[in-house]
Parts: sequence; structure tokens; C-alpha cells
Amino acid sequence: QVAHIFHSLAHVACQPSVALSLVGGGSNRMATSAEGQKGGPNAEEYQNQISSIQQIFARFDHEGSGRVKVERVPELIAALGRDFRVGREVGKQIGASSSAGLASFEEVVQTLKKVEEEGLPSEQDVETTTPLTLLKRLHSYRKKCEVDGEYVEAQKARRKYEELRAKEEARQKRLVQQAQQHEMSEVEQAQRQQFLAFSAAWDKYMADYESTAYMSLERLKEQHSGEFAQFQEKLRNQPNRVKNSRELLELRRKQEALAKLGKYEEAWKVKEAGDHLEEWEMARAASLMNDSARRQEERTARQQEKALAALLKRIQRDRGEQIRHRQMDSQRLIQRNHNLKVDLAKKQHLEFQRAEAAIRSIMSQPEHAQRLLDENDPAYVARSAVTGELPALGKIKWKGPCLPEKYVPPGGVSKGMVKPSPRTK
Repeated sequence: QVAHIFHSLAHVACQPSVALSLVGGGSNRMATSAEGQKGGPNAEEYQNQISSIQQIFARFDHEGSGRVKVERVPELIAALGRDFRVGREVGKQIGASSSAGLASFEEVVQTLKKVEEEGLPSEQDVETTTPLTLLKRLHSYRKKCEVDGEYVEAQKARRKYEELRAKEEARQKRLVQQAQQHEMSEVEQAQRQQFLAFSAAWDKYMADYESTAYMSLERLKEQHSGEFAQFQEKLRNQPNRVKNSRELLELRRKQEALAKLGKYEEAWKVKEAGDHLEEWEMARAASLMNDSARRQEERTARQQEKALAALLKRIQRDRGEQIRHRQMDSQRLIQRNHNLKVDLAKKQHLEFQRAEAAIRSIMSQPEHAQRLLDENDPAYVARSAVTGELPALGKIKWKGPCLPEKYVPPGGVSKGMVKPSPRTK
């Protein structure tokens, strides 16, 4: 075993930059190690470094063959003081080229040099740490501790796993609740905007109605004023025809007869009596005409007032009808919005229950959930988780205790029948 190790180290010594970089790398250490090769003041330190490398290689040597298992290459590289990611990359490259599952120490050193020269992948290529990956690592670590018999560490890993799982479930539930609250607030905001638009439309309609009603009243008043003025003008222009009474006509004939007979004194008395009677009759006719005109004016005014009152009543009736329609439409809109919020709340409650079950299922199966995220679109997985329709998550069929599939009952019993023995045939 030691011979194999020294053979590998002797080959590596031909490349000082590689051999000396195994113990930490860097220009200062290389310079110091070079001085050690020349027998300088740090020769003892150089020999100690070579001795440590020999011990590390001997610890990972597989059955004294001078080779190491490919799956143990990352541990070997980590023991040499390198990053575990570097070890994984070295093991990955060696595993791709080796079919036996073993690699010589020379191959490990050469591949390590190649990886360090090329550099590690960028941070974007490195696995992103997520709660699922942490849960998966804790689960793997717990299983490893159980296999190695480290039950204290396994208990700690289980507690940490349960704590992280509970916190992540609570966080995911809060995210679902926040999304549902945001959805409900958006619906409420849309309903408020809708109600404001509804009120604005009705306000405009009522304003137009009031303007139309006012214009109708003004037109009717102007029409009444014109009709009343025309009626008064007609009364003023109406000719004043007075019909003389029979007594007045008799006095005028008697006056003419006396004047013809030359009885002027008697004719003058009859004329004076006739003048008084005519004046009285004219005054009486004027009074009757004024009374008739006043009655006609009052009748016309009453008719106009009735027409105006009828218009006002019709306007008030229509206004009340429009107000009732507005109240009915408003109540119908409020009830429809309320029903919409109730339906949305029921839908969100059902979705939250499904999402809660999906979250529990995901947290209980982090490896399965991670595979879903790797194989499917994350947006699709998120929508499926919200609706509780993740495939094969939380749907493990219960299988009761039963016999193995290849179980053969003793005594040749099969399906309730006993096979006849060869002797009876």
C-alpha cells in the first residue's frame, strides 16, 4: 500500500506546481515548497506536507490498490483542504471517463489541476438553496446518521427538519393568504369603482331630467303669459255695443214728436230724462262687460294654473319613479357584489384548504416536489399547488397487511383446492 502511494507521489513530484498546490495552493506556498526541494530553510515543512499528503492518500486507498473509489473523490479533495464543490466537480469528471468506479491518485491530481485551471461554474449554475433543498439535505443527513448509528445527530436533524418544515408551511400559508387578500381587495376596489361609475351615471341622468323638467315649466309659463296677453288685447279691442232699452227708445220717439209739434219745453224735459236713462244704461252695460271680462280672465288663469299643476305633478311622479328605479338598481348592484364576494370567499376557502394540503404534501415529500419543479414549469407547479392538484403528491394508496406476491402456500393448496399428489395419479 505504501509502495503504491509513493509511486503516485513520485509521479506527481515531476510536476511540483500540482503536488505543492494540494496542500493549499498559492505563490508563497509554492515558493516555500520549492525552497524545500532545494534544501532551503523550509525543508522540514516541505517534508511534513508530503507526509500529510501520504497519510491522506493512504486513508482513501481502496484495498491497497493505489486507487480510490470515484464516490469518495469529493471527500478526498475536501481532506486536502479544497472546497467540497471542487471535489464534486473532480468526481463528476472522473466518473464520466472511468467505467470501473476506481481512479488512480495520478488521475485525481491531474483532474484537480484541470478543474482549478478551468475554474468552477458560475453561481447561476450552482444549485440554488431553497427550503426544499434544505429539507432534502436534512432528510438525507438524518438517514445517513441512522445508518452510521449517530442517533443524537439524527434526532437533531429530525428536530431541525420539523422546525424548518413548520416554518416553511406557515410561510407558504401566509403567502397564499396574502394572495387571496390581494385578490379580495382588488375585487372590492373594482366594485367601488363600479358603484362610483353607477352613481355618476345616475347623477348625470337625474341632472338631465331636472334640466328638462325646468325647461318644460318655463316653456309652459311663457305660453300662458302669451295667451293671457292675447286675451287681454282681444278684450280691449272688442267694440262696445250697447243695445238701447225700450223705455229709452220710447222717450226718443216722444222727444221727436214733441219737437215736431213745437212743444219745445216738453221735448226738452223728455230729452233730459232720456239722456239720464241712456247714461245709466251705458254705465250698466260697461259694468256688465267688465264683469264678464274679469270672469273670463279668472277662468283662463284657473285653466293655466291647472295645466301648470298637472305638469308639476307629472314631473314629481316621474322624479319619484326614477328615484325608485335608482334605489332598485343600487340594491341589485349591492346584492350582486355581495354575492360575488361570498362566492369568492367560498372559492378562496376551498383553494386555501387544497393549498394547505398541497403544502403539507410538498413539505413531507421534498425530493418529489423538487423533481416536479425540475421537470415542469414552476408557474404551472405553483398554480397546481394552489388548486391542490399536484400529481401523485399526498395520494399514497394505503396497502393493508398481505402475503408476498410470490408466496406459495404449503401443502399444495392453491385457490382453495388441494392438488393431487403424484402417487394418486
